[in-house]
Amino acid sequence: MKIEQRIAEGFPQQRLVVVPTMSVQRCKELPLVNQLYITHIGSYPSAPGHYVKRDGSKEVIMIYCINGSGSIEIDNFQHKMRKGHAALIPHNTPHIYRSSRKDPWSIFWIHFAGSQKALAIESLGLSRAKPLLFVPDSAKVRNAFEDIYACLKYQYSDAGLLATTSELMRLLSILKLHYGAPQKQENEDRILSTIGFMQQHVHLQLTLEELATQAALSIPHYSKLFRRCTSKSPMAYFSQLKIRKACELLQQTEEPVQHIALQLGYDDPFYFSRLFKKLQGVSPSEYRNQLFQ
Repeated sequence: MKIEQRIAEGFPQQRLVVVPTMSVQRCKELPLVNQLYITHIGSYPSAPGHYVKRDGSKEVIMIYCINGSGSIEIDNFQHKMRKGHAALIPHNTPHIYRSSRKDPWSIFWIHFAGSQKALAIESLGLSRAKPLLFVPDSAKVRNAFEDIYACLKYQYSDAGLLATTSELMRLLSILKLHYGAPQKQENEDRILSTIGFMQQHVHLQLTLEELATQAALSIPHYSKLFRRCTSKSPMAYFSQLKIRKACELLQQTEEPVQHIALQLGYDDPFYFSRLFKKLQGVSPSEYRNQLFQ
């Protein structure tokens, strides 16, 4: 009987960066950076026998499976991981993670801390009971990881630490935007397509029915998917695009407010002004005056 060798690190071609204690302390002091900052980062191109058991970590642990398979165990429940799975283990959570014996995983991993570390997990819809996301677009995830690794490998200046935090937030955004199965990706593409359609037709008054038809979806399904992708309803998003365009026209031209309203599909300039003030906090005329004060 072959005895499995269990090891936590020391794999061929592994990479590992531990942020110096003084730099971690500086992260805690810097505005913005103190919300989310990295303490450890690494990658294991191939990790047979990889096994880690902890009573908990002060940091959130992120693991992304590039190839192969393995598992995460939390509260005696085992979560299977394979290529494309990302795991976020909350801080102070006892856990075990291990590589598969038959199909050892290749992973990269990050430990991050900060005042918003718990919110980062919550924003991804994850928890102690649900620690996994499936993010099939591994190229985007790996590129973001490499950018973080490059930042931490070469510098720990204040600017470098801020850049690292920015790159970490970009990575978390990629996980948020691209998680799901192929069907979910197809649905996201449909939503992005209709956003492009809105941008091209910002001068029109499009209806919800027209947008749903453009996406080849029913109105309820389209509205639900759109809100899931953007956190806004389709019509609220379209109104924001129109008002953003209005801001550009107010800044770049001397067109009267009434003419700008007409260019954006609003026959009633008073309604346009009310909508503008609702979204921008000031009327169109006040907005233009502020630009040239």
